[in-house]
Amino acid sequence: MRKVWPYILFSGLLLYGIIVLTFAGTKLKAVACRGLQVAVRDAAVNAFIDENDVERLIRQGYGEIDGLSVSRLDTDSIEHLLVRDPMIRSAQVYYSLDGNIHVEITQRRPVFRVLAGKGFYVDEEGRIMPLSPKYTSRVPVVTGKVTPKFAMEKLYPYILSLRADPFWDALVEQIVVDDREELVLIPKVGDFRIILGTLEKQEEKMEKLRLFLQEGTGKRGWNIYKEINLKFNKQAIGVKR
Repeated sequence: MRKVWPYILFSGLLLYGIIVLTFAGTKLKAVACRGLQVAVRDAAVNAFIDENDVERLIRQGYGEIDGLSVSRLDTDSIEHLLVRDPMIRSAQVYYSLDGNIHVEITQRRPVFRVLAGKGFYVDEEGRIMPLSPKYTSRVPVVTGKVTPKFAMEKLYPYILSLRADPFWDALVEQIVVDDREELVLIPKVGDFRIILGTLEKQEEKMEKLRLFLQEGTGKRGWNIYKEINLKFNKQAIGVKR
């Protein structure tokens, strides 16, 4: 008899599960969609897209959903529809028994903005992201001779390292690139420019610059210089006004 009990218990649990699933499915068919509840993450940091934009994308791309049974909604299709928008990094869509469709959006986050040609951003994953007519992100600006390839392969890791360092993140506002792929840094404070040259050995160059700015200028301050040149080996050269 003891050998039979596990089979009886298993059969009972299986039957209970089937009844519960059948009941839940029947109940879901009776639940009509009441509307969308949209949440856009990091909206205070970037405002490329808002709740109204998301609702419009769904209604234009998927169709009218109000009054439909929530069990008939294809949440995967809605998610795929949303992530096709160039400003959206990821989307999660699910429904609740009160009939609301919940949409959680994560926006793409730019690392820097390129103002060359039509212009573009490079996002935190190193991918090209179009500019938005609706919102401009407060990130470092790159001007001059910049191709998407150079921006993704060379500028992206360099600027990412700048933004990871509080000192450089607070200092560098703009980067100018010439046709030889040499860089000039424009600080947020002070009336001078920093000649970096190419990105070869840029870690050494930036440490030379850090030492020069923190110790080399002393009480005289940075503004006695019109230019700081890092192209020379083993030293930073300050050109006075």
